[in-house]
Amino acid sequence: MNIKDIFTRDLFRPINGVVKADQHDEEIVWQELDEYVVTRELDKHFRKFFDAYLAAIDNPNDPVIASRMGVWVSGFFGSGKSHFIKILSYLLNNHLAHNPATAQSKHAVQFFETKIDDAMLLADIKRAVTGKTDVILFNIDSKADNKEGKDAILAVFVRVFNEMQGFSGDAPHIAWVERYLQNKGLLEKFHDTFKEISGSDWHKERDAYLLMRDEIIAALSRTIDKSAEATAKWFDEAEEKFKINIEGFAKLVKEYLDGKGPQHRIVFLADEVGQFIGQDTNLMLNLQTITEDLGRICGGRAWVVVTSQEDIDAVLGEVRGSKANDFSKIQGRFSTRLFRFVADNQFNPWISMTNNFQYDSISGVLGWQSRFRWIIKPGNDLYFVYNHNWQENKLFDRFDTLDRRIASKIIYTHRF
Repeated sequence: MNIKDIFTRDLFRPINGVVKADQHDEEIVWQELDEYVVTRELDKHFRKFFDAYLAAIDNPNDPVIASRMGVWVSGFFGSGKSHFIKILSYLLNNHLAHNPATAQSKHAVQFFETKIDDAMLLADIKRAVTGKTDVILFNIDSKADNKEGKDAILAVFVRVFNEMQGFSGDAPHIAWVERYLQNKGLLEKFHDTFKEISGSDWHKERDAYLLMRDEIIAALSRTIDKSAEATAKWFDEAEEKFKINIEGFAKLVKEYLDGKGPQHRIVFLADEVGQFIGQDTNLMLNLQTITEDLGRICGGRAWVVVTSQEDIDAVLGEVRGSKANDFSKIQGRFSTRLFRFVADNQFNPWISMTNNFQYDSISGVLGWQSRFRWIIKPGNDLYFVYNHNWQENKLFDRFDTLDRRIASKIIYTHRF
């Protein structure tokens, strides 16, 4: 028997080595969900997130809970934070995955029925995904325009929110016109009229709005039943005068959610925000105010989840002097913090050590698991596992041991 024959999966199948937010091929999505392994550490992260998420669902009128709708996921490069939020995005909207090889279909939560042993946690996840949730997952750097300055983060949130609704992402004033027509029930009529006049599809031509100005105005004039002169003035002024601030964006999100029903939610998942912000205090303030206004205006129905290679305290630690007071609120907004750190050592092909560290900001528990593996010969393995948990003691500014234990395991294979 060959080694490859003892595995249930084909060892030579193509494996996506790097998880990217913008990869949505059916085969990749299925593989990501099907082969995702929920470790003990990830189990705790899922538990902490869904505890906070369900608290907002169960207490819609509590302003304190509603304001705590920011999640900061930190971990070093390769720790799996991008993979974690992508899996979270599948779960939150209970994505229906398709396997093109077998024509099989499964909802995201169904994959986790065999991955999570805790029936209570699985029940919480299923309860959280029963409602309708719009999920917007994006890499913030790939969506940003280097011309947008201190409002760069706001511009990205506006762009992805518009794109999610099918509106223009590159031209906010065009998206504003589209939203106006949709609210009036005239958007489809405009699409048909524009195609009749120009011979082109609106979605393919809207970014060339300067070149197609005459056709756009003619189609708008006929759609809204106004004179060409009045329509031209309205359209041109939309580009010149259109401005949106953070409060206006939060109100747009609330208006969208209200139109979908009182139980409807939206989650923005922004990858690599920490790197994008760097030490730019204006960008950090931009993120703080976006999170604050979404929580206050949307009443806990709009969530912001971000990833960073540094935890939030480390990012804020770069700020000095009077500017430090500007960030007094952001730590409260991102009250749910998930930290991952993995340190692996492969001493040789037969001996390895894996270390996993995690910190839970809500319970104040710091955990460490160290696992030593010695492959005596193929099929015969010796394991030593050490677990240590500490409880944060804020009164004395230290960590006290909660528990520690060591275990060993021997795997022996007899061939006959």
